[in-house]
This record gives sequence, C-alpha cells and structure tokens, in this order.
Amino acid sequence: MATLATAAKGIARRAGKLVFSAVDPFLGDFPGPRILIYHQIGAGLGRQMEVTERAFADQIAWLGERYRVVDLPTALAGRGDPDANRWVVLTFDDGYADLYQRGFPVLQRHGMPFTLYLTTHPVESGEPLTPGGAADPLGWDQVEAMAGSGLMTLGAHTHRHPDLRTIGATQIEDELGTCDELIERRMGIRPAHFTYPWGYWSAPAHAAVARRYSSATVGSGPPVTAATDLLTVNRIPVQLADGLMFFKRKLRTGLRMEDRLRRRIANYDGP
Repeated sequence: MATLATAAKGIARRAGKLVFSAVDPFLGDFPGPRILIYHQIGAGLGRQMEVTERAFADQIAWLGERYRVVDLPTALAGRGDPDANRWVVLTFDDGYADLYQRGFPVLQRHGMPFTLYLTTHPVESGEPLTPGGAADPLGWDQVEAMAGSGLMTLGAHTHRHPDLRTIGATQIEDELGTCDELIERRMGIRPAHFTYPWGYWSAPAHAAVARRYSSATVGSGPPVTAATDLLTVNRIPVQLADGLMFFKRKLRTGLRMEDRLRRRIANYDGP
C-alpha cells in the first residue's frame, strides 16, 4: 500500500508540474541569472530535496550545452545584464557527503563552478545532517579538496541550521558567528555569502546578516534583476520530481506558479 501511495503521490506531483509549467508563460518574462538550489544527490530517500545521480548528470550535461554556468559573485555583479537569463549558478545547501562523492566529479568533468553553503555543526561533529540515514556530512578534508579545485565558492549556512525566524537575537549572532569562525579556522576563508536555513528570510536576522555578508539568498521567488536586493536573492529549487523535463522548464520560466503554491502551503510571505 505504501508503494502505491508513493506512486500516486508522484503522479499527482508531475501532473501539477505540467499545469504550473503551462501557466508560467502567462506570468511574463523571466529575466536574470538562474540560481539553482541542490541538496542531496543519489541519497535514495525519496525526498524532494534530492535528485538521482542520473538526473544530476543529465542536468549538468544539458546546462553545459545551452547555458553559461558562472560563479555566484559573477552572477550577482552582472544580474542586470540583458544576457543574464542565459547564466546559471549552481548552489548546494547544507554540506552532504554525496556532493563530494557523486556531484563534485561531475562538476569537475564539466569544469563548472559552484557554491557550497555550509552548515558547520555536522561537518565539525560528524553527525548526520538529517535523520533517516543517507545524510552523512562532508568532512573538512573534502571541503578543502573542493575549495582547492578553484571551482567552489564557500558560503555560510549557520552552525546548526535553525529557522532564524524562531530564535532570538543572541542565538542568531551565535549561529552566524560560530559558522563564520569555524569556516575561517578550518579553511582560512571568511565567508562573504550566506543562505537562510529552510530558505526563509528572517526580519530579526536581517541586520546581523547584512553586517557579515555581501549577499544572502533565500528559497525561491521573483526573478533576479538589477533591482534585486543582494541580501534577499531568490533561487530555484531543483527537486526529485523534476527529472530533466521539468528541470528544462524551470530554467525557462522558473515554475513560478509552483513556487507560489509552495509558499502558501508553508505560510511564508517573505521575499
């Protein structure tokens, strides 16, 4: 029964994506660089925050043929360029070991730059990032190897990954400060870029983030343009159900209707 329910859910999800992708062109142009969010690769957990190894390889190969994959600083500096809608930024959240094991070799083969937003407690402690298995964190040696390739921009993603909307100012400062200090101590890099845990912007955290970083990204939302505040930059999540077909559609239009529904379900009204 569980297998049937899972299959039915998958069919419903894909049907929804078909509807969303049909509506998206009526929302107008989708300018600016496409900043993509990845989490896990080939974890086999069936969660939407992962992609299969095959899908990842296909997506990266397709991007290499049709888009210009640039690093995050380049995309943000040129976000108003009329050709920026042909630029893609690859970002990876949290710091799962499968990025190094399964994603990094593909990125190296294609010579594609990427950003890792690192949550430091798991990499420091060796504890899994999420329960349920198949969520082992990177080791500092793996982070160092990726940074040494010249392809990776290393950003901050707090120490323990709390929803910053739910904690006080002192805890926010501790989360940001501990993360920055560990990255600087272990890697010799003071992170200039940040992403909010769960993709949820936090009004109480905004000032602390602004003092520490030159950019901050959130979950998903409007296109990135010359008018975009660099402290509330939206990204496009890549999901298990996307495969290659809906991945292509996201690159063209952002699947913005899907995003609006996701925001409503999550009761999130931030940027």
